[in-house]
Amino acid sequence: MHSTGSGSLRVSALIMLLLAAAVPVAAQQFAGAPAITARLATPATQGLLTVSARVDEVNLLFTVTDRKGHFVTDLAESDFQVLDDHKPPDSIRLFQQQSDLPLRVGLLIDLSTSITDRFDFEKKAAATFLKKTVRAQTDQAFVLGFNQKLHLVQDATGNPKELTSAVQKLKAGGSTSLYDAIVYACRKLQSGPHDQLVRKVLIVITDGADTTSRSSLGDAEQAAAKAETAIFALSTNELHDGEYPKGEAVLDLLTRYAGGQILRAREAHQLAKAFAQVENALRSQYVIAYKPADFRPDGNFRPIELKPVREKLHIQCRRGYFAPRENPD
Repeated sequence: MHSTGSGSLRVSALIMLLLAAAVPVAAQQFAGAPAITARLATPATQGLLTVSARVDEVNLLFTVTDRKGHFVTDLAESDFQVLDDHKPPDSIRLFQQQSDLPLRVGLLIDLSTSITDRFDFEKKAAATFLKKTVRAQTDQAFVLGFNQKLHLVQDATGNPKELTSAVQKLKAGGSTSLYDAIVYACRKLQSGPHDQLVRKVLIVITDGADTTSRSSLGDAEQAAAKAETAIFALSTNELHDGEYPKGEAVLDLLTRYAGGQILRAREAHQLAKAFAQVENALRSQYVIAYKPADFRPDGNFRPIELKPVREKLHIQCRRGYFAPRENPD
């Protein structure tokens, strides 16, 4: 996707510099590895699967692709090996293919002056995505625009008409408070009910260039960690051979450890394709819930390794979690 040779060296150097500057936290908190709390399936309520929370279990959402990038959705529990803190889990409590668990979506749209010439097709693509993806009886989404200020034009709702109407109200202009927007959105997702397992995702249309946030990149990563949310960055950067904008490196850091990805979205056809890829990924998710061996509610970071038994498969998932503290402050 990116340039090779000297361009790759620039990419690596830029990412390492940003990482060193933006994440002044302990090594066990590297890159805001997301917290994943415990879940256990319960009987269906009104025809829908509901899941209750347990503090001694871990829930992991993930997708699997083959070497051509196609989603693989027919694998069984036995096709995966899970290691939690480098140890096999004590037991597997839940495994679901193509999970239909409720979605909680935060759609974040950069309103800064630099996107003015693309704003109309961005709003159209975003509205189409929300209309197709949000299930009125199951899912909820909110719409947040950001420049130097944050504009919550639609709070969490399952009504697609309200969501699409809210997108059309957004107006471009101003600077960019990307990190503040992510922190705010993650806290909204985190503040939801904790007695049901849901799939949380932020979709951010931006070039990654923050100019006015009070929060830092590290703050944004930590907020995503605590909210247990994946981040899909729909990048509006124009990439050239041998060049790698700072904003692209920021988006790489925000998505790399959160189970999301960066998708090209500068032109109208790229943005439409990016939203289709996100929709497809959400439809193709697996969920596995397990009880870790030697679990301790101490607030420490526990790395997760999820490996396919079959060769030439790629798994996209979170890289770890922070164990919840037994007596949180």
